[in-house]
Amino acid sequence: MYLSGRSIRLLATGLLVFTFFEVFTSLYFMSGLGVALFAGLAVKFIDDLGKRIEIRDLISFMSVLQWILGPVLAYNILPYDELYYMAVTEATYMDFVVPACYLMVLGLYMPLKEERIVNEEDIDRLKGYLNEHPYIGYVLTIIGVVAGFAGKSLPQSLRFIGFLVSNLQFVGMYMAIFGNFKFKWLVVAAILGLAASAAVLQGMFGELVQWMILSFLIIAMVVKIPTWGKITMMVIGMFLLMLVQSTKQEYRMATWYATSTKSNSEIYKEIIVSRITSPAKLVESGPIENMGARLNQGWIVARIMNHMPEETPFVRGETVKTALYASLLPRFLAPGKIKAGGRANFERFTGTILPETTSMDISLVGEGYANYGKYGGMIFLFLVSLLYNWVIVKIIQISKKYPTLIIWIPFLFFQVMKAETDFSTVLNYLTKASVIAFMAFYITEVVLSLTQPRKKIVQFQ
Repeated sequence: MYLSGRSIRLLATGLLVFTFFEVFTSLYFMSGLGVALFAGLAVKFIDDLGKRIEIRDLISFMSVLQWILGPVLAYNILPYDELYYMAVTEATYMDFVVPACYLMVLGLYMPLKEERIVNEEDIDRLKGYLNEHPYIGYVLTIIGVVAGFAGKSLPQSLRFIGFLVSNLQFVGMYMAIFGNFKFKWLVVAAILGLAASAAVLQGMFGELVQWMILSFLIIAMVVKIPTWGKITMMVIGMFLLMLVQSTKQEYRMATWYATSTKSNSEIYKEIIVSRITSPAKLVESGPIENMGARLNQGWIVARIMNHMPEETPFVRGETVKTALYASLLPRFLAPGKIKAGGRANFERFTGTILPETTSMDISLVGEGYANYGKYGGMIFLFLVSLLYNWVIVKIIQISKKYPTLIIWIPFLFFQVMKAETDFSTVLNYLTKASVIAFMAFYITEVVLSLTQPRKKIVQFQ
């Protein structure tokens, strides 16, 4: 983020928001700085939609939403929650998390190179390549769909690789969106429809929401949406998110813990219809409080801060070293390595025992504190964000030669954009996804060189 006119406007937005809370409310000043950061990032996210593919906007927006705005609501507006309560005072929590988030944003947007934003020039180059090679997207889509259906039959040690390969369907779908294909919107509807069906059948909606958000980021580059349209789409998205969130518990109780002659889709349809026909249920205290709890990832961080170092000493980089080891070796070569999901770290660092069927991550900011304490945790978050920034820079540099690489950014950063994931999950996903992307590129280049021998094909390096 350069100190341009736009950057100054974003800074002014944050300053105005902070001044408002300082003058007209009794909100703790560090919380006000956090809300100001969220406001600036929200404006930037809306402004960037349709102009550039900025995965950093999603990473920073989602993190600050769940690490700062959610806790601010929990401390000041929402009623006390017996499960998701904040275990430390607002001052203790915000004095650590807010500066850490500012450093995270600094690390993400620090201008390492000029070529770090996917803009119209990159998109034109991408469209030209896809028009010359129109079937690449469809091939990747088919491979991804087949892998998605076959994934459940794979042995446990290979299921993560199967999951990564199944996500190629979204890469192919994005290529179809940018190509000059007659049936591209039919492909989009089919892929997102399959994802929605899978979410309903499994009762797990998190991945669907993520792909919807990432797809919106991509589609906005093709369908130029005015500012009012972007805001409208975001409001509709929030409504749909509240709708899904308000139905999850009832749906899971009806499908996981009860017997019924109806199919899962029929059950979910009935629940959805009952919510739509009675919209007042969406704004009842129960769904609103549940939504607030889902937005608040800070309760886990607060538990860590309350538990460490008094009950458990700081681990001084232990989880970081373990994550580096886990990301380098596939599970079938190292069956004893840690599993992603964060359950062991959660129980160890918060002192809270989870139910047998529940798994929760401690998030990067929580892991930073668990390893290095308050100030070391801030530096940890800055360095990890700087790593993300560097990876994005390298991807966009290489995309100057291989235009389709920019389509792989959502695929590569699928886990990174989630605020609740720990370093092991992020690094493991990023390294394995990079291997899959490299293999796909290599195979694509070989196939193109064989099928079009008379054309000069840029060799993969």
